[in-house]
Amino acid sequence: MIDLALATCDRALAPEDGAPEWVQLLPEGRMKGRDGREFDLIDPGALVLAFQSGGIDLPIDYEHANDKPEAKLGGPVPAAGWIKELRADAGGLWGRVEWTAAARAMITRKEYRYLSPSFLFHPKTRQIVRLKGAGLVHSPNLHLTALNSQETAMPLPNPQQPNLTAALAKLLGLPEDTPADELLAQLEARLKAEPDPAKYMPVGAVQEMLADRNSERSSVAEGRSQEKVNAALRGGYISNGMRQWALALCASNEAAFDDFMASTGPTFAYLSKPSHATGLPPAAARCNDSEAGAAVCAQLGLKPDALKG
Repeated sequence: MIDLALATCDRALAPEDGAPEWVQLLPEGRMKGRDGREFDLIDPGALVLAFQSGGIDLPIDYEHANDKPEAKLGGPVPAAGWIKELRADAGGLWGRVEWTAAARAMITRKEYRYLSPSFLFHPKTRQIVRLKGAGLVHSPNLHLTALNSQETAMPLPNPQQPNLTAALAKLLGLPEDTPADELLAQLEARLKAEPDPAKYMPVGAVQEMLADRNSERSSVAEGRSQEKVNAALRGGYISNGMRQWALALCASNEAAFDDFMASTGPTFAYLSKPSHATGLPPAAARCNDSEAGAAVCAQLGLKPDALKG
């Protein structure tokens, strides 16, 4: 959004009896105010369309009180009249005014002789883009000089809207008063510029790198889980039937698996111990060379003297 500035320009009321219904507000083309500032009314018809789309009458006040914050704080700002209609022709921009009785009387008595329109313009091109109203003034040149010191940036259409050009300039690292067209050119150039390979990596490469790293971490964690579960199985902390459960627990929450091992102990260690001492049963030691012993050896496929004590 390009910021617009407020200004006024003096116009003498038509020398006729009474208050005129139609008044010339702005001449078409380039104009110069008495304070030295220049403005340009390129398209009067655009101001007419803006007025019609707004749908409200524009005020005519006294001495531009409506444009002065201190005047508004001092009390009501009476209107001298209302601009009800605009038209554009070769002479510029004209307005049909509905005057108040007080203003009509003062104009008739020549107590006010000048009309000073108030408008918004582009600060760089000086093009007038919207009419705000007008004011009855005594000395437009002095008034213009005073108002000039009070010019402030006025964003449209919302006066509360932040200064976007200044914000964009700050974002681009440029001075706040950088012209809008230069800001746009800088922004367009940066959007079209190729990224520095030393500072940026393609998104696909980053995604592939993250996928490889996650896969590597998953493989390492899976291998560590298998080692822990196998050690727990050998130590009798879990049974064969618990192996898959233990693998899942260790892979998802290794700390919980360690807590289980510490609190349970080698509960299943007895399953890996022999049920009797190594060697032959005691009864076999008492066997001799009897026919029964020989028969037993024959059935077991042993030598005849294998059962001797």
